[in-house]
Amino acid sequence: MNSSFKYILYIFTFTLTIFFCSCSSKNEKDVTIESGTLVRLAQPQKMNLTEHIMLNATTVFMKKEVVRATFQGFIEKLYKNIGDQISKGDILFEIRTKESVANGNLQLPFGDKIFKGVIQFKANTNGVLTQLDHNVGDFISDGEQIAVIANPSSLRINLSVPYQYTDKITFNTQCEIILPNNKVVNALIQKIIPTVDQNTQAQTYILELKKQGNLPENLNVSVRVPVKTVRDAIVVPKSALMTNETLDQYWLMKLIDDNTVVRMDVQKGIENDSFVQIFKPELKMTDRIIIEGAFGLPDTAKVVIGK
Repeated sequence: MNSSFKYILYIFTFTLTIFFCSCSSKNEKDVTIESGTLVRLAQPQKMNLTEHIMLNATTVFMKKEVVRATFQGFIEKLYKNIGDQISKGDILFEIRTKESVANGNLQLPFGDKIFKGVIQFKANTNGVLTQLDHNVGDFISDGEQIAVIANPSSLRINLSVPYQYTDKITFNTQCEIILPNNKVVNALIQKIIPTVDQNTQAQTYILELKKQGNLPENLNVSVRVPVKTVRDAIVVPKSALMTNETLDQYWLMKLIDDNTVVRMDVQKGIENDSFVQIFKPELKMTDRIIIEGAFGLPDTAKVVIGK
């Protein structure tokens, strides 16, 4: 009976060994089939593609009133402070002549009035008092600047354009103004100053905001300017485009069967933040292109398609 039990145990062990060997062989075969680099795919698209350039700009008030003294004297009284809203005709300050200071009882006939040596200066425009150069008691010379009144509605954007881009930018082109807080406002190119900065070789373009806001003067902003649009461009995601170190060769990795990709040399056209135009060869909308996992692949490679 012990001999029979041993024989049965031997048969069971042998059968179990054959079973596990078979499973192991099958698993190895499955691993071999599924081997390859994990990638994600996308298909080309056809769309209107616009290329932009990013340039620096500064906010500026185009309309300002510089208030100057019309005679010598001492500032006796200030009626307004920096930041105050100013209306045309508001009294800004008083100046007393040095002769009146020397002779407190000075009274001179002036038409049907008596001039006592004190002149009131009034605003000639509406706006905000942005600059006050003197305090009470300061001596002022004839023609000296005392204050500046800026008109906030005259805010414009001074865009500095390198001269090589000037033939690509036209009047009434809509631009996006990116503020330091990452908010975006729209503006139109309104004017071009016909001079070039001698140091930077850049020309100034004046942009008008499509919607006035409460932006301060001298704020540094970025401007996204469209320079070229291609209609019905064949594009792929920018992550699909591979290039060499010198940026003079470009290629895509294209799927030719269920798990094989090959290198396809291409000529690129314009691009934006997300897509790049493939100029040659002409891609089909059914082509499958690697958009993730192509870096470092040889010209022909086995891949595993991820979701």
